[in-house]
Amino acid sequence: MSGSLNEAFLALLLLGALALWWHAAIQARERARDIARAFCHRQAWQLLDQTVALISMRPRRHEGRWGLCRRYRFDFSPDGGQRRSGELTLVGKRVERISADIGDGACLIE
Repeated sequence: MSGSLNEAFLALLLLGALALWWHAAIQARERARDIARAFCHRQAWQLLDQTVALISMRPRRHEGRWGLCRRYRFDFSPDGGQRRSGELTLVGKRVERISADIGDGACLIE
């Protein structure tokens, strides 16, 4: 009986950890979308599809602590016709870098 109770507790603990990780991932994606939207607004561009897509995630040390480094891609239009790509990097909740392809091989970095 004790063995099945331990297994049930372990399963519940793993399920809780998965739920917390999922919630953190959703919050990070929403933050990245808000950052991309504000970046595009400052440039007078239109954020297309009103979304960002996760392209990579890895653990990374920052300011003495371990956290997740997430890279997101977004699409925007500078003139309403052309579709261009941008990318932003979040380390934890902090924006590390945001960049956009502005054409002719040029890149705007903030």
